[in-house]
Amino acid sequence: MRTYKLKILRNMLLIILLVIAICLFTFLLVKLIDKYLSAKARPFVSIILGLVTLFFFYLIYASIMEPIKFDQEKIRRYEAAVNKLLDIKKAQVAHKAIKGNYAANYDELVKFIESEKFEIIERRDTAVPDVARNAAHNLPNGEGGYYKDVVITKSLGFVSVKDSLFKNSSRYKEFKTVKIADFEVPVKMTAGSIMVKDKAFPTLEVVIDKNDILKGMDEELLKQEKKKKSIEEINGDKIILGSTTDITLTGNWPKKYGNNE
Repeated sequence: MRTYKLKILRNMLLIILLVIAICLFTFLLVKLIDKYLSAKARPFVSIILGLVTLFFFYLIYASIMEPIKFDQEKIRRYEAAVNKLLDIKKAQVAHKAIKGNYAANYDELVKFIESEKFEIIERRDTAVPDVARNAAHNLPNGEGGYYKDVVITKSLGFVSVKDSLFKNSSRYKEFKTVKIADFEVPVKMTAGSIMVKDKAFPTLEVVIDKNDILKGMDEELLKQEKKKKSIEEINGDKIILGSTTDITLTGNWPKKYGNNE
């Protein structure tokens, strides 16, 4: 975000310098007109030159401001996309915790959210006599004997996944798309598994294409956006959560857009 602010300040400084340059150029033109043109022609030429100067100033200003406007809108859309991916991640992590794998599709995931429950477990650390060790050393199971640390668990009841994760919101029903202005962007989700040392591990990848999320924006700036390579930007042509080839749920976006761990 600091880099973005510096970019805005740099562009604003460039605009100020261009305004000064245009004013100086206009002043010189007026001086030349006063010196070489007749009194009758001066007003008309001055008006024409003034309009031409304003037109070129507008073109320069627009060319400088367009990338700034692009970045502002891009950030807004990326934040909406990342928030959607984080919601899906939250639901899929819960699915894996209860079912042991990731939901294969959105219908399955929505059904899970609406029907399944988390068990609330109370865990308490305590120490108890180490019976086996005390017997081996002919010691009492109490004062003077060995103790071992154990964790005692107790079920306190159940809470629905929906109430736990989304409370009164029904936004989980819209996992398939991201709403941007008057259009919707598809969110592609792939669940599977990979083998690591002869053991299967579930995998999940959720993808939003930059072409879709930045639809309707400047084509040239969009091309540049997809080629970016920076730790402060989303590199590549897609916004990605997780992977189909690795055991990870990391996002490829910087933390200014949301948690990527």
